Amino acid sequence: MNDATPSTIEQSEDCAIRLEGVTKRFGDFTAVERIDLRIRRGEFFSLLGPSGCGKTTTLRMIAGFEEPSEGAILLDGVDVARLPPYRRNVNTVFQNYALFPHLNVEKNVGFGLKRKKLPKHEIAARVSDALRMVELGDRATYKPDQLSGGMQQRVALARALVNLPSVLLLDEPLGALDLKLRRQMQLELKHIHENVGITFIYVTHDQEEALTMSDRIAVMNMGTVEQVGSPEELYESPKSRFVAGFIGTSNFIESVVTWNATEGTISLGDGERVIIEVPEDGSRPGSVELSVRPEKIRLRESGEEVQSGQCMLRGTVRDVVYLGMTTQYSLHIPSLDRVFNVLEQNVEIASDQTLWVTGEEAYLTWHPSHNRMLPTSGA
Repeated sequence: MNDATPSTIEQSEDCAIRLEGVTKRFGDFTAVERIDLRIRRGEFFSLLGPSGCGKTTTLRMIAGFEEPSEGAILLDGVDVARLPPYRRNVNTVFQNYALFPHLNVEKNVGFGLKRKKLPKHEIAARVSDALRMVELGDRATYKPDQLSGGMQQRVALARALVNLPSVLLLDEPLGALDLKLRRQMQLELKHIHENVGITFIYVTHDQEEALTMSDRIAVMNMGTVEQVGSPEELYESPKSRFVAGFIGTSNFIESVVTWNATEGTISLGDGERVIIEVPEDGSRPGSVELSVRPEKIRLRESGEEVQSGQCMLRGTVRDVVYLGMTTQYSLHIPSLDRVFNVLEQNVEIASDQTLWVTGEEAYLTWHPSHNRMLPTSGA
């Protein structure tokens, strides 16, 4: 398709990127379906989801490496959906840093500027500034094979930042690093973002990575966006079972509810109960699906007093995994015929105390405010 002439479209908010009804098909397969996103200027925005969900395809359409089958991609208010990559003021950092092995750090970073035939003094000044941003000013004369993986990643960042893009696109750039270095680089990336102040769009399948760095996250599933929100919003208030299960871990309950004026109750016999607060919209559905996070639940011994307003289930310990700071338990809940996960901090464990052991009976309790009501298939 021929290049389109950019047309300026009014924006209702200060967005660096807007996706409007963006769809991408490969033959009969739809990789991305009618995505609408507003990415604010200067924010760290992540596309999060499992392999094959469409997040990298979405990033490639923003970069210009793929052309959408339908929809508009607005960069600073201009539709660039039909423009080639070199006519978009964006830069991309990939997992494979693609550094030139025969060039030193300084020449790698300045390569694009040299191809643009900028004056030598301007190239030197901008390269120096970019290396200072990523704290590699003292490595300017090093070759890539003399640098650690984390340093090479920062060189790739500097090479992208030196072009002064409106938007920096990052496609799982930390995927090749070991766990300890990856966590270190997550914090460094966030720090660099805060210093340069430009928009970052980051693709990852790693929930912890997205939660650590992002201002907002779009959770993608099967080519669509399930939910957009801050890390806290997505974790504490998931809007679908997929989000509740993909961001961290959740336990699920589906059952029929008996409502009174102030609350609903799922009664399971033998004193077991799940209490549900009336939704903000005042609705009282006959059946619900709930999620509750493992760290919200406490384990109590049989006979231990439980407040009347608490949710309570009886279970049998099946697995115990000691993780240092925490211990993870899996318990079978006979009344629901399913396994619940519970995560407890180890702050109270002393040398004369023992963890729960496999086969023990325990009561799981939590406050009703930690239940999250999810849309059911019939909603």
